Amino acid sequence: MLPLGPSGYKRDVPFRRMLASLVDRVRGSRGAIVCDYEGEFVGLNIRDPQLTEYELRVVGAQVAAAWLNLHNGLHGGGAGGAVELKILCPQGTLLCRALRDGYYLVLLLESGSPSALAAFELKRTATEISPELG
Repeated sequence: MLPLGPSGYKRDVPFRRMLASLVDRVRGSRGAIVCDYEGEFVGLNIRDPQLTEYELRVVGAQVAAAWLNLHNGLHGGGAGGAVELKILCPQGTLLCRALRDGYYLVLLLESGSPSALAAFELKRTATEISPELG
Protein backbone atom coordinates (compact mmCIF):
# COMPACT_ATOMS: atom_id res chain seq x y z
CA MET A 1 0.00 0.00 0.00
CA LEU A 2 1.08 3.57 -0.46
CA PRO A 3 2.69 5.21 2.55
CA LEU A 4 0.31 7.21 4.68
CA GLY A 5 0.69 10.92 5.12
CA PRO A 6 0.28 12.72 8.48
CA SER A 7 -3.50 12.77 8.03
CA GLY A 8 -3.65 8.97 7.67
CA TYR A 9 -4.52 9.15 3.97
CA LYS A 10 -2.31 7.91 1.16
CA ARG A 11 0.23 10.60 0.38
CA ASP A 12 0.34 12.12 -3.06
CA VAL A 13 2.88 10.43 -5.30
CA PRO A 14 4.09 12.11 -8.52
CA PHE A 15 2.79 9.37 -10.82
CA ARG A 16 1.02 11.74 -13.19
CA ARG A 17 4.28 13.35 -14.35
CA MET A 18 6.05 9.99 -14.72
CA LEU A 19 3.15 8.43 -16.62
CA ALA A 20 2.79 11.49 -18.86
CA SER A 21 6.48 11.22 -19.70
CA LEU A 22 6.08 7.51 -20.50
CA VAL A 23 3.16 7.99 -22.91
CA ASP A 24 4.96 10.95 -24.53
CA ARG A 25 8.12 8.87 -25.14
CA VAL A 26 6.36 5.82 -26.58
CA ARG A 27 5.01 6.12 -30.11
CA GLY A 28 1.54 4.60 -30.35
CA SER A 29 0.83 4.64 -26.63
CA ARG A 30 -2.83 4.99 -25.71
CA GLY A 31 -2.46 5.32 -21.95
CA ALA A 32 -0.70 4.07 -18.84
CA ILE A 33 -1.92 3.17 -15.36
CA VAL A 34 -0.41 2.16 -12.01
CA CYS A 35 -2.45 -0.21 -9.84
CA ASP A 36 -1.98 -1.84 -6.46
CA TYR A 37 -2.07 -5.58 -5.78
CA GLU A 38 -5.89 -5.52 -5.67
CA GLY A 39 -6.19 -3.78 -9.03
CA GLU A 40 -7.07 -0.42 -7.47
CA PHE A 41 -6.10 2.57 -9.57
CA VAL A 42 -3.26 4.67 -8.14
CA GLY A 43 -2.38 6.93 -11.07
CA LEU A 44 -2.99 7.14 -14.81
CA ASN A 45 -2.36 9.12 -17.96
CA ILE A 46 -4.33 8.95 -21.21
CA ARG A 47 -3.12 10.05 -24.63
CA ASP A 48 -5.80 8.48 -26.87
CA PRO A 49 -8.95 10.66 -26.88
CA GLN A 50 -11.01 7.54 -27.69
CA LEU A 51 -9.91 5.88 -24.41
CA THR A 52 -11.85 6.96 -21.33
CA GLU A 53 -10.52 7.05 -17.79
CA TYR A 54 -13.13 4.46 -16.86
CA GLU A 55 -11.95 2.08 -19.61
CA LEU A 56 -8.31 2.40 -18.58
CA ARG A 57 -9.20 1.82 -14.92
CA VAL A 58 -11.14 -1.32 -15.92
CA VAL A 59 -8.16 -2.60 -17.91
CA GLY A 60 -5.89 -1.99 -14.93
CA ALA A 61 -8.27 -3.79 -12.57
CA GLN A 62 -8.76 -6.74 -14.95
CA VAL A 63 -5.02 -7.28 -15.18
CA ALA A 64 -4.85 -7.78 -11.39
CA ALA A 65 -6.38 -11.27 -11.30
CA ALA A 66 -4.29 -12.65 -14.16
CA TRP A 67 -1.13 -10.92 -12.94
CA LEU A 68 -1.55 -12.19 -9.36
CA ASN A 69 -2.25 -15.77 -10.49
CA LEU A 70 0.71 -15.73 -12.88
CA HIS A 71 3.00 -14.17 -10.30
CA ASN A 72 2.05 -16.62 -7.56
CA GLY A 73 2.18 -19.64 -9.88
CA LEU A 74 5.63 -18.76 -11.16
CA HIS A 75 6.90 -17.96 -7.70
CA GLY A 76 5.46 -21.19 -6.28
CA GLY A 77 6.96 -23.17 -9.14
CA GLY A 78 10.44 -21.92 -8.36
CA ALA A 79 10.78 -19.48 -11.27
CA GLY A 80 10.45 -16.38 -9.12
CA GLY A 81 7.74 -13.77 -9.45
CA ALA A 82 6.54 -12.38 -12.76
CA VAL A 83 8.44 -9.31 -13.91
CA GLU A 84 6.84 -8.39 -17.24
CA LEU A 85 3.85 -9.47 -19.31
CA LYS A 86 2.97 -8.77 -22.94
CA ILE A 87 -0.48 -9.48 -24.37
CA LEU A 88 -1.18 -9.03 -28.07
CA CYS A 89 -4.78 -8.23 -28.98
CA PRO A 90 -6.40 -7.49 -32.36
CA GLN A 91 -6.66 -3.79 -31.50
CA GLY A 92 -3.35 -3.32 -29.71
CA THR A 93 -0.83 -4.55 -27.17
CA LEU A 94 -0.89 -4.50 -23.37
CA LEU A 95 2.42 -4.39 -21.50
CA CYS A 96 2.56 -4.92 -17.75
CA ARG A 97 5.59 -4.49 -15.49
CA ALA A 98 5.95 -5.39 -11.82
CA LEU A 99 6.67 -2.65 -9.32
CA ARG A 100 7.47 -3.14 -5.65
CA ASP A 101 5.05 -4.42 -3.00
CA GLY A 102 2.60 -5.92 -5.49
CA TYR A 103 2.03 -2.74 -7.50
CA TYR A 104 2.19 -2.92 -11.28
CA LEU A 105 2.37 -0.60 -14.28
CA VAL A 106 0.30 -1.14 -17.45
CA LEU A 107 0.90 0.49 -20.84
CA LEU A 108 -1.62 0.19 -23.69
CA LEU A 109 -0.35 0.47 -27.27
CA GLU A 110 -2.18 0.97 -30.54
CA SER A 111 -2.24 -1.95 -32.97
CA GLY A 112 0.98 -2.11 -34.99
CA SER A 113 3.02 -0.06 -32.52
CA PRO A 114 6.54 -1.35 -31.83
CA SER A 115 6.52 -3.03 -28.45
CA ALA A 116 10.29 -3.52 -27.93
CA LEU A 117 10.98 0.18 -27.38
CA ALA A 118 7.76 0.46 -25.36
CA ALA A 119 8.94 -2.37 -23.07
CA PHE A 120 12.27 -0.60 -22.57
CA GLU A 121 10.51 2.65 -21.66
CA LEU A 122 8.08 0.76 -19.40
CA LYS A 123 11.03 -0.70 -17.49
CA ARG A 124 12.61 2.75 -17.24
CA THR A 125 9.40 4.24 -15.83
CA ALA A 126 8.96 1.32 -13.42
CA THR A 127 12.43 2.04 -12.09
CA GLU A 128 11.42 5.68 -11.51
CA ILE A 129 8.08 4.84 -9.85
CA SER A 130 9.15 2.02 -7.52
CA PRO A 131 11.10 4.21 -5.04
CA GLU A 132 8.05 6.49 -4.73
CA LEU A 133 5.98 3.59 -3.38
CA GLY A 134 7.89 3.22 -0.13
